Amino acid sequence: SQGLAFNLHTSFSPLIPLYHTFLLDQFGVLHNGSQGLHGAVETINSLLHPSSGEPPKKLAILSNTSSPSSVALKRLKKYGLSEEMFDGGLVSSGEECSKFVRDNFCNKKALWFTWEESDAQNPLQFLSHCETECCSIEVAHSVTDADFILLHGSQVWRRCRESISKQDEEITQDLRFLYEGDHSILDPILKEAAKKNLPMLCANPDLIVGVPGGVVGNMPGKIAARYQGMGGIVYHFGKPNPRHFLACLDNIGISYNSELQTIPGVAHVGDSLEHDVAGANAAGIDSVFVVGGIHAKTLGLLPTSSEKDSEIKIVDDSEYHLFSESERMSVISKSKLTERLQLLFKETGIWPTHVIPSLSL
Repeated sequence: SQGLAFNLHTSFSPLIPLYHTFLLDQFGVLHNGSQGLHGAVETINSLLHPSSGEPPKKLAILSNTSSPSSVALKRLKKYGLSEEMFDGGLVSSGEECSKFVRDNFCNKKALWFTWEESDAQNPLQFLSHCETECCSIEVAHSVTDADFILLHGSQVWRRCRESISKQDEEITQDLRFLYEGDHSILDPILKEAAKKNLPMLCANPDLIVGVPGGVVGNMPGKIAARYQGMGGIVYHFGKPNPRHFLACLDNIGISYNSELQTIPGVAHVGDSLEHDVAGANAAGIDSVFVVGGIHAKTLGLLPTSSEKDSEIKIVDDSEYHLFSESERMSVISKSKLTERLQLLFKETGIWPTHVIPSLSL
């Protein structure tokens, strides 16, 4: 599935008969963190209840969220989805990371980068998930007394596990990195940690995230890359590691021959070239690249939202002139999009099997 050619489709519909199993990214494919994306729920329902008499498709979610799988699954209701829709459940990078902590850093002290507490984020729940009855994790107050770095989020440096006031900088400090991209607080901490050879566990390897309103957030993967650049040791969890794709197949109960270079009948749908497409390619799974996600702006388009008029339309060259100037941020001709995609894929060296505007029929 890796090569210098790809199949461009105007909707997801032509892919349905080609595969019996779909692994789905969350952010940029199913939802944008606030709302379900246009057409996604309808598509999931059609995959589970085909009108043609065909068997239902097998589905799983593969996500680089730093939340434990059980927590991320419960959030699906917010987007009009449910746990029961996904045979393979949800494999999250946070789940894999917390298991690694339990297995390798029992009763150790963590230098903890995380998120602010909110309706969407519960850092203490994640920390508790890293523990067992006989294994606890203590939160380090400084680099000096830390055994490892737990890179759960990219928003704050938290120095204790108790719920705290956002204003108390002695206990929790805004890293000014998530939206500002400022390194002035982070760099001295990372340099000191690298000198001490502290291993870093990155629970979310994503580099950036697009949030409603066109804002781009800097994710933990960027901090991990910076630490590696300083000579630090980093353990990454989640995509693009092939084992996370294969974990989804294990959850569903699909057997595969790990000796073979490709796994037929399975496709992964995602919006990140570096994580979704590259990871699927490495796992021998066909990749479906969604243009209305994180790379939309690079391609001169607006990201898909919950609104119907946000859906990207790929039209024949002869039809493009029929659309007004205001409509053209969500309309593009096949030839122009093909040209832009080829440039992007060539630049990154990552080529998907298929390209679709969004997860809509």
